[in-house]
Amino acid sequence: MSSIYMIDWAITNKCNLKCLHCRGMAKEELDGETILRVANEIVLLKPGWVIIEGGEPLLCEELFEVVKIFHKHKIKVYIISNGMLFDESFARIFNDLDVNLMISIDGADKASYEKIRRGANFDKLKESVLIANEYNILDSCPITIGKQNFLQIDKLFRFVKGIGYKKVTFLGLKPCKDYEKYVLNAEEYEKFFFSVIRYQKDYNIDVYVDEPFFKPFLKKHNFDYSPNPENGIIVSDVSRCIFGDYMFIETNGDVKPCTFAPIVMGNVNEKSLCEVWASMQDSEFIKMIKDFSTREDQCKECEYLYECGGCRSRTFGLTKSWTVSDPCCPIHSKTKKISATVKKPILVI
Repeated sequence: MSSIYMIDWAITNKCNLKCLHCRGMAKEELDGETILRVANEIVLLKPGWVIIEGGEPLLCEELFEVVKIFHKHKIKVYIISNGMLFDESFARIFNDLDVNLMISIDGADKASYEKIRRGANFDKLKESVLIANEYNILDSCPITIGKQNFLQIDKLFRFVKGIGYKKVTFLGLKPCKDYEKYVLNAEEYEKFFFSVIRYQKDYNIDVYVDEPFFKPFLKKHNFDYSPNPENGIIVSDVSRCIFGDYMFIETNGDVKPCTFAPIVMGNVNEKSLCEVWASMQDSEFIKMIKDFSTREDQCKECEYLYECGGCRSRTFGLTKSWTVSDPCCPIHSKTKKISATVKKPILVI
């Protein structure tokens, strides 16, 4: 059985905000006993790291116990929070447990931030970032990029650096409500990437772009980059689409091969997480997705195919095909009209 890259866990569906780009939550939650069992099963899989998100993970009663389990077994933990509930009591505990806290931004000023993160408070955001910095637990700043904010890159860099962030993670918008209204097309992705490259140098802040075609884009345009997190643009060793190389655990225990995939590979209430992972790796569907030679159209002919592969969840969300070219790719594709609806999850046996 192949090793697992990392695990992304939506530990609760409870949330104090209603963000524009929310992917939506399962209605059910695991009970406390099952949450702790799943945490111990994650330990057995030995992931490179674990992301804990939600909803708002600070609303999960078992959060501290879960993090203690990972800390005991030396598993690196990232918690993604909106920061509205964060205070010094959380900061002290997270510091003791070596938590890497990521507080999402998405807007560069009060008006844009509170419009995207509905129910949030801009002043509280800045206060939470300040506290996290004081306790030395502040990690990267996650920013979800779509039509709602991609023209704000200069302001976003200036703002996040001004409040104390040393690293930014740009996340391409993935399937959510009104997806085709906000997702960037190929031309807009190109403009966004050029802006990131320019302003990273202007503000001298570390940048990671979570898009499989970003590294090939840099290569195509002969931009220098370094995987050293102390030296500019960060491109991980695995920049390609990692669909099926990791697991996303939904709040109700459904396990998916990607956080944004409408595919359920099993449920922790029915099988152990180790069993679900094993069956995922034996799945003909997963083998097909991980075999980049099955890609079609421009992807198939692209010299960067095996460094990228296109985002499969986005591609399916927009085209209803798992194998065609990523319609948002800025490397070869011309701007395409995007029109599709996101289907409900389906079960793959």
